[in-house]
Amino acid sequence: MSIGEELRQARAQMGASLADVENETKIRTKYINALENDAFDVLPGKVYVKGFLRTYARFLGLDGETLASRYEEQLASLAVGEEADVQEPVVRPIKLAGRWKGLAVAVLVLLALIMVYRGGALVVDPPDNISDSGQHPGVSGSQNNVGDDQGPTPEPDDNNVVVPDTQGVDMVLQVTDGESWIQVVVDNENVFEGTIGPNNVKQFAGRERIWLKLGNAGVVKVRVNGKDYGFLDGPGQVVTKTFTEKDDQLTAGG
Repeated sequence: MSIGEELRQARAQMGASLADVENETKIRTKYINALENDAFDVLPGKVYVKGFLRTYARFLGLDGETLASRYEEQLASLAVGEEADVQEPVVRPIKLAGRWKGLAVAVLVLLALIMVYRGGALVVDPPDNISDSGQHPGVSGSQNNVGDDQGPTPEPDDNNVVVPDTQGVDMVLQVTDGESWIQVVVDNENVFEGTIGPNNVKQFAGRERIWLKLGNAGVVKVRVNGKDYGFLDGPGQVVTKTFTEKDDQLTAGG
């Protein structure tokens, strides 16, 4: 029996509707449907899938840790299957017919004789559109240096990418040039707690509120529902904030 079938049967035995589950667990109906149909890719990310499984399991009287472990095993087996499907392409050497092979050899000999005759080097005339400064017309020296000092742009971990909804609270945390201990509680569910190093991005999505605690506020930029809050305080400062959405107006409190 799959994870989704086990959840669906337990809900049916309890006699609870999807609306009942949403009211009690605060998990949206579309996410409940996704869990019961094993459509885990619909959910915002791995962290949320495990958190929703634990919350839903508690409501149904099931073992949430066991379901979360089964989900981890399912992910691992899928990853192994994808690697096995990847095959290296077979490269077949191109064989030249005898006539063309002989012609190629003759061309190479002729080029060697020309090089010897001209002093051992081929002379190539420069193109007419090169200016005296060694640059093409219309290209300034400053344009040649564009991008020299730019470093690589970090990409967010795929497992933590959250697809934002049109409603609720969507948060993006960008750790800049240091590291910070961070705790995030989404709709009363502790979804993340740990230290994040520099040049990392984390995203979270909640239905009603997101509670945030930063151990080093001076290195973490905060953006909520598209609004840039920047650094909430200076380096080394511990900051606690709660972000909620009421009457379509985002409010932040300590």
